[in-house]
Amino acid sequence: MPSQTMKNHMFTVVLDHEPNDEEFDALFEAGCDDGGVGSEYNLPTIQFDRKAHSMSAAIASAIRDIESTGMLVLNVLSEDLFTLQDIADKVDTSREAVRRYSTGDRGPGGFPPPINPGRDGTKFYRWNQVAPWLREHIGLDAPDIDADVVVADLMLQVRNQHPSPATVRNLCEVLKF
Repeated sequence: MPSQTMKNHMFTVVLDHEPNDEEFDALFEAGCDDGGVGSEYNLPTIQFDRKAHSMSAAIASAIRDIESTGMLVLNVLSEDLFTLQDIADKVDTSREAVRRYSTGDRGPGGFPPPINPGRDGTKFYRWNQVAPWLREHIGLDAPDIDADVVVADLMLQVRNQHPSPATVRNLCEVLKF
């Protein structure tokens, strides 16, 4: 079996708190010297440029390294949830055009539904559903995002909900994990 090439993977994780001086040193000693501690959206973060065989391996090793210091990773920043305006900005079209695609007033219909359909106000859409639709039905350049980043973020969200072992077991069984 041929060996996989190691390459750099860039991603950002959100921490449970801003590291103090001792924790900052511990992060460096734990192997996080390829990350920059900072803040995004007023949240404590580490932005990594980590060498690994895959994005998921890079993220997993960063989480292990961070959590070996006693800090907790809350999530991985991912660009998966978009408003209609966000979608319009990403594909360089108007919000009104995207709104009309979403209602079926323009295009072939079948635009992916929002993830919060019953909510008043702003609706959110998953980019991994919208991008293929825009490419296939409208012919717009809608780049994919790295699914490993989205999956890592979703798995951290599940973990941080503290589900019971029975819940995890039942859902893994039905989802065939």
